[in-house]
Amino acid sequence: MYRSAALGAALLALALLIVRYPGDSFQAALQGLSIWWNLVFPGLLPFLALSELLLALGVVHAAGVLLEPVMRRVFRLPGSAGWAAAVGWSSGFPAGAGAAARLHRDGALTDRECQRLLALSHMPNPMLMLIVVGAGFLKRPEFGAAIAVSVWLSALAAGWLLARLDRAAGSAAVRSAPEDGRHLLARAAAAMREARRRDGRGFGQAMGESIAQCVQQLMAVGGLVILGSVMIRLLERVLPDLLEFAAFPGIYEAHLGAFAAAGMIERFGAPAGAAVIAAVLSWTGITGLLATHGIAASAGLRFLHLAAAKLLHAALAFLTAALAWKPLVWLAGLGADDASAAFRLLAEPSGAARLAPLLWRAIPACASVLALTLLLMLAASRLLAARRPGR
Repeated sequence: MYRSAALGAALLALALLIVRYPGDSFQAALQGLSIWWNLVFPGLLPFLALSELLLALGVVHAAGVLLEPVMRRVFRLPGSAGWAAAVGWSSGFPAGAGAAARLHRDGALTDRECQRLLALSHMPNPMLMLIVVGAGFLKRPEFGAAIAVSVWLSALAAGWLLARLDRAAGSAAVRSAPEDGRHLLARAAAAMREARRRDGRGFGQAMGESIAQCVQQLMAVGGLVILGSVMIRLLERVLPDLLEFAAFPGIYEAHLGAFAAAGMIERFGAPAGAAVIAAVLSWTGITGLLATHGIAASAGLRFLHLAAAKLLHAALAFLTAALAWKPLVWLAGLGADDASAAFRLLAEPSGAARLAPLLWRAIPACASVLALTLLLMLAASRLLAARRPGR
């Protein structure tokens, strides 16, 4: 009751602020719409559609058999969860949430498993960390790479720890796909055929329905982006002094928090400032959590559980970046020229529309990250499968 009353009061206050500052609200909504239409929509649609299509064709079920050893032993999740995690890591949290929700709808995940998978796949887009933060905010692409590695390593640690804290996952750790004496590849092919038979749709029908479902998901994400942009602009008008603190923008939105924390590198040194940026990007802001919750609400996702998991991830990312900063700085795998050009375009009035071609050029890089992640997981799975798990 009290929660509903507080939420209603907050929404009423937001409505009054929109009426009080209609011009600022309109401009902020246009800015949010421009970011979503020119960046988020074209950047995520290919990966979301590909994920849905591969699920319909049974490819993800085959990958689940191949990834079963590593996902069960490390994260206590079904092997098919490896695909959703790889999509989230390479494309960002909306894509990861969509893949995890689809697995839950297909019955491949329980509610608790889906909850932990969403926490594992809720990751910032690698292009955000490498281009916007590294080359744009910090003017040091190698810093962006080091921060990205900190976020990735801490995500693995958080996923491993959450699996051990979940009592229900303990009994599932030894549960795996049934062994029938066939080779691993033969069992993967059989799983693919069975999933394709259960789906029963033709390729054209599956593609059309996948694209329609992805567009619906991205429309919900777009609404959250626009609403978040309006809320931040209104807060800047009524609480300008509060936004001077680097932590406040990071609580609500990852981009603003990373930009505010970038000044801490000059003030307190690289390890401290980079650690704050890594924590902000791991947290992804309340807007990022709301976007994932909007996509995966049908899967029984609890917002507070996801927020707690991402707070753990943020704390581990802070410690990783602070303690291992020097060994990580040497990682600089992105061209500074393209990254700096992309950031300069963002600052121009029509920059979002002109940035779209650069974004499409980055899609092969995201696809490469996806392929590399899957290959590494397959290699680890093969090594674990070669060893007989201890009881």
